[in-house]
Amino acid sequence: MDEILKLVIDEKRRNFKCFEMLKYYYNTNPEFAAHVKDGVLSGKITGYSDELWNKMASLNVREPTNFEEAFGEGYNIGNCTKFSRYLSYCFSYPYICGGTLPLIKGSLNSKNGEHTWISYNGKIYDTSLVLIMDEEYAKKHLQYNEENRYDPNSSHVYSAGKEYATDINLRH
Repeated sequence: MDEILKLVIDEKRRNFKCFEMLKYYYNTNPEFAAHVKDGVLSGKITGYSDELWNKMASLNVREPTNFEEAFGEGYNIGNCTKFSRYLSYCFSYPYICGGTLPLIKGSLNSKNGEHTWISYNGKIYDTSLVLIMDEEYAKKHLQYNEENRYDPNSSHVYSAGKEYATDINLRH
């Protein structure tokens, strides 16, 4: 595996299927690979931390497995909206953003490049690429085009879902 990918893919989770999309675009799109490499080396792009993976594993989500295992099975690919909502439960006041990502245009799950991600504390959390990126860097170099930004905390339905997902008394 490429040295840059080793820096963003957690050692314990190297065999998770969730990284297939990242690996595919990194290995087939030289421009994307160059921006990821520059971003990693400059500290603008990282992978998910062990702490975040542990938070994900502790969520009560409505999947056949726990949330971390769902990533392990690759269920995140093609499910950016649902997985962004679930991941947002790990944060205090995130925004769920929708728009386009030219990189994925024409893919099986995004014919026109439509995509959903989380914006939190100046960073983009992408559940399809499994990357955390400086928001300005991602928008400028990877061309995340934000068309709408939703504050999920303003929704009673979201708040109830988050309360359920993070209730330690309901752990599986």
